Amino acid sequence: MAFKTFFKKSEKDISGGSDPSSLNNVSLDSADTIPADSILPPDKGYAWVVLLACFINLSLSLGALNSMGVFQTYYLQVMFVSVDASIIAWISTATISISMCSGIASSMILQKIGLRNASLVGSFFGSLGLLLASFSTKIWQLILTQGVIFGFGSGILLNISLSVPSNWFVKHRPIALGIVASGGGLGSLIFVPSLTEIVRVTTIGWAFRVIFFIYCPLSIVCSILLRYRIPVPPARRLLDFKLLKDPIVVWICVLGFFIQIGSSVVFLYFPSSLVDLGYNQSLATNLIMVFSICNALSRMASTLIAKKIKPATILIVIHAISSVIIMAMWYKSTSFAKSLAFYVLIAIFGMPFFALQPLIVANYSIPENVAPINGLVYLVMGISILIAVPSIGKVFQVAGKRHDYSQIILIGFAAYILTTLSSIVLKYYTDKRDKKRAQES
Repeated sequence: MAFKTFFKKSEKDISGGSDPSSLNNVSLDSADTIPADSILPPDKGYAWVVLLACFINLSLSLGALNSMGVFQTYYLQVMFVSVDASIIAWISTATISISMCSGIASSMILQKIGLRNASLVGSFFGSLGLLLASFSTKIWQLILTQGVIFGFGSGILLNISLSVPSNWFVKHRPIALGIVASGGGLGSLIFVPSLTEIVRVTTIGWAFRVIFFIYCPLSIVCSILLRYRIPVPPARRLLDFKLLKDPIVVWICVLGFFIQIGSSVVFLYFPSSLVDLGYNQSLATNLIMVFSICNALSRMASTLIAKKIKPATILIVIHAISSVIIMAMWYKSTSFAKSLAFYVLIAIFGMPFFALQPLIVANYSIPENVAPINGLVYLVMGISILIAVPSIGKVFQVAGKRHDYSQIILIGFAAYILTTLSSIVLKYYTDKRDKKRAQES
């Protein structure tokens, strides 16, 4: 009860304030005795420093992950031409799935060593993975370095970056989470052109080193800046399946499972599909920048729209549109103009879930459950990647003969249909919760 009282009181705009570092040594056991003038007010001051740090860390993590299309195209078209596509797919599978699943581990690390140190651990492993990947020449080495080590560190930064802003923002929470979630687009704008040009003139090894030289110092500085406004009590356990008693949590997880399948088809195979249409590799990978810009703007816009329209309603509309444009504009398409239009539209309508999901969790959860629920959602998304990406790669290799993308496009279409249906169910339960809250107030 002490924590509940503390959180209710701390959400008010408390006048005064102190050096934010004074909260670093606050004992959670005495949270209910923290004087009001030791708690910084929300939505102002140091909140924006924390937001910037989270934005940069997420830009680094998601920017590198969103550049998987560059790596995937290079692996398929240059580095491992004679290797089965389903085997190559294990590199991206490991990278994305480990980054998602490590969200659960980040909650445990947070409890043991604190927010700042946990973020520094993420920075260390992410940087180490990139550096080791730069010397890797075999698939198993890339799975270990780029996949497991970098994925683990990147996943810790990802979970922290999407969880901490809710601790600092109340009134401007949708905007704050939208800014952070759009960071992946900015990261892609930095990494994609750099990687494309470096791969063109040198080797994939130097591409990894460039990311390392950007990722390492920036993530360390941003990690040092992180701290909580309000101390968060430790979660009851590392993986709390009791959270699944909440139907909102269940359907967010279901949505995460299917959206990862649909978005992975686009992320990993669209650039390669353009190469097979006869366009050069640089053009195909540079289009990822166009995708990233549109994606970042869409994520920001979706959280702003969420102030007027319920997030679940937004998800229903955008996922229905995504399923239509996949079939109408990418399936069997041989036109560059149509393919480019598809890539822009899928960036706008197909990806805002990744910005709206943390907002839904923050709006329908108590503070101490935000990080564990996010971790649980990311775990489900990681399992989705672990199952789907190798399977999609096998379909592409066997049924598509490594050149026909129609089968995997159908998989993406089916995934977005299922996300649309899941969004409808999610809306039912969020509306029910909102109605209950209105009656209680």
